[in-house]
Amino acid sequence: MAGCTHSAITPQALEPEMPEEWRRGGSAGEAGFNWLASFDDPLVTSLVAEAVANNYALHQERARLYQAEQTVVVTRANRFPSLDVSLDGQRRGFENNIGARAPSQSISASVGARWEVDLWGKLSKEQQGAQLRYAAQLARLESAERDLAAATAGTFYAVLEAKQQLEVTKRRLDSTIVTQDIVENGYRQGLNEALDLYLAKNQVERQEASYAEQRQTLTETIAELQLSLARYPDGQMMVEHTLPLITDAIPAGLPSELLMRRSDLQEAWLTLLAADASLAAAHKDRFPSLSLVASGGGTTVAFADLLDGQGSVWALSAGLTQPLFNAGRLEAIEEQARAQVRLAEQQYLELVYQAFASVENAISRSVSLHERYESFLEAEKNSSAALNLALEQYQRGLVSYTTVLESQRQAFDAESTVVQLKNQLLQNRIGLYLALGGEFSTTY
Repeated sequence: MAGCTHSAITPQALEPEMPEEWRRGGSAGEAGFNWLASFDDPLVTSLVAEAVANNYALHQERARLYQAEQTVVVTRANRFPSLDVSLDGQRRGFENNIGARAPSQSISASVGARWEVDLWGKLSKEQQGAQLRYAAQLARLESAERDLAAATAGTFYAVLEAKQQLEVTKRRLDSTIVTQDIVENGYRQGLNEALDLYLAKNQVERQEASYAEQRQTLTETIAELQLSLARYPDGQMMVEHTLPLITDAIPAGLPSELLMRRSDLQEAWLTLLAADASLAAAHKDRFPSLSLVASGGGTTVAFADLLDGQGSVWALSAGLTQPLFNAGRLEAIEEQARAQVRLAEQQYLELVYQAFASVENAISRSVSLHERYESFLEAEKNSSAALNLALEQYQRGLVSYTTVLESQRQAFDAESTVVQLKNQLLQNRIGLYLALGGEFSTTY
């Protein structure tokens, strides 16, 4: 029995190498928190709840979970005896050479039982593998729910960015129209050159095109959010929110805790264990199998006489089967299972280190994004003041129109970048929560 113990999982997978703390910083503290509540936005919470309840991809994962549950029932049933009952009726007739008919009839009933004794634990390993796959699918469902919650919140903030970028583009368009009017009035008075007027008109046309493009971006982003919510993607949604700015640090916990918190890592680990159980079952399938078979029944000419005990027969047998020659089929099946264990192990280890990298990158990116945001916030103030000064000096004939154009570009680019960085800060925070395996709740 001890010789049948079979596992191909290496020590590297059992204890992957990891640091004692995050190398790129990260505040200490327990990371198992309700990250959705930290945004303190009932609308975001309600959208996530709607997505989790209605999303089609999640319904697919729930269906796969039910399939895995029934597979457990099937493998568990294989360890118990099977009992079959059959009832047969027959009526026959023939004629002799003088035309006389001699009909006959018979009715038979039988009960059969069969039980494969789990002599080497093969059937129990098959059941264990099914149970592990069910647990892996449950972890997959939890991971899909977290991914969907993060994607829904992230898409909502992307909608807010697209809406604010549309407002920036509209202000830029309005500014270029005002500037065109100034240039045109100066041209009529003979103060400005025709080139300035052509440049001003060209700038208006370009901004009108940008405004149309940004409008389409907003429509498509709203449609993407609606798809997550299982709504019809018409691209229409009333949104009055603006992008929030969250600057407080979040606890990152310890790297060793990540393996237990992240459901996708748990799924990969359980999938590895299930593959290892399948390998053990494939190995034990090459050993002898013992089956017990019992049957009983009777035959009579009348249905009412079936239970009187007359003419009944019974049989009890036991069979031991040992594969002798199968052209290497069973050995190849075992090697396939062993290769599947190696594949699942490498996938698990790759996912583990990708998870570490995701956390480390999100931690350092948070610092970088805050620094860039503060810089561009200051740049937005300076470039706005420079634009007002450039317009004033142009009207006085002190600077060329190209200076005005450059000032406009810098001012509105800085404003657009500030909006973009606010969304990136939110997206990075959501990504860090997800990388840390943070939980969420759709109720306050």
